[in-house]
Amino acid sequence: MKYLKLLFFQFIVVHTFAQGPPITGDKAIMLSEGTFIVKTLTESLNTDGGDYFYAPLMIHYLPTSNFLTAVHIPYVSTPGESGESGLADIVVRGKYQFYRNDMKARTHRLALKSVHWIPTGVNTGIEDYGVGAYQTALTVISGYETLKHGIGAEAGYKYVGGDNTDYWIVNAGFGLPLLKQTYPVNQLNLYFEYNSEFFTDGRTLINYSQGIQYAKDQLTLDFALQVPLTQSDDLAIQRNYKLLMGARYIW
Repeated sequence: MKYLKLLFFQFIVVHTFAQGPPITGDKAIMLSEGTFIVKTLTESLNTDGGDYFYAPLMIHYLPTSNFLTAVHIPYVSTPGESGESGLADIVVRGKYQFYRNDMKARTHRLALKSVHWIPTGVNTGIEDYGVGAYQTALTVISGYETLKHGIGAEAGYKYVGGDNTDYWIVNAGFGLPLLKQTYPVNQLNLYFEYNSEFFTDGRTLINYSQGIQYAKDQLTLDFALQVPLTQSDDLAIQRNYKLLMGARYIW
């Protein structure tokens, strides 16, 4: 009976927690081998200079249960009378889960992630949207989840080409399920997330996101509001807030 309970929990972890990834961050728990994921997370960023709009089409595939490959093809528009719109930087990423420890009613995973921004689109002045130069990031993701909550963290370094400045990435998040865990999935989650960028020239940007997520069977819907907790005065773009809306479907 003890082993049956452990196997059942592992099944629930893969099919329930994996239905609810963080909204602005990433997680170390991955889906099963051969899974395809199609998703988007549109962003409307309000700044002192106007509004940016970013809408990526994300295609993810897991050739094995501990390795993910992905390509993101985004659309972006920038503010002002001279604003541009069109293709943003295409993003290619890979993620490898190298540690897994399943315990009674909880699990801990670690993953290594590599992300590459190919300068195919508009130079927006915002690194995540495209700055007209090649970028690459290498991070480590930690995820600890139980049937009652999830805690995640991500840390690493991002190289930004051209005359731009590199920075350290430090993200953390807490997920709180509001409904009893079931399979098939029917879950409502609250997310509390922090996303930080510490530039090598001393500038800082720390954002907080409050999000809500609904997962039903293979579909997940996300909504979040992100605000800067602190940002250096000499950042080229001063952020006011960001609205995020997303959807994900797996098969």
